[in-house]
Order: sequence, then C-alpha cells, then structure tokens
Amino acid sequence: MKNRHSQYPDISDILAHKAAGRRQRAALSFAEKLVILDALKERVGPIVQAREFRRRQKLKSMSPRG
Repeated sequence: MKNRHSQYPDISDILAHKAAGRRQRAALSFAEKLVILDALKERVGPIVQAREFRRRQKLKSMSPRG
C-alpha cells in the first residue's frame, strides 16, 4: 500500500522567484517588452533554422523521388 502522506520538496522559494519575475515583466513598458522579444527571437533563430532544415531533410528523404 502506498504512503498517503508523501513528502514533497519545498518549492515556495521557486514560486516566489517566479512571481517576482512576473511582477518585474508586468512593470515594463510595451516597448521594453518588444525589445526583450526581439532579443529572444535573435537568440533562438539558429535553433529554429536548424529544426526547419532537419524537417526539410526528413521530408525530402520520405518523398518517393528521394
């Protein structure tokens, strides 16, 4: 029989940190949020391009013409 009183780790510090981050982002102006979004897109651009390349390669190898 399973123990009904499982001990879970205390994550209150993690939740507090997440809430503080949300408050900080909510306090930013729309223009500041757009700057952050542009920087994020720039950082993940190579990852997206690699994924699209792999997807095209996979589709090309699956096509009957090869």
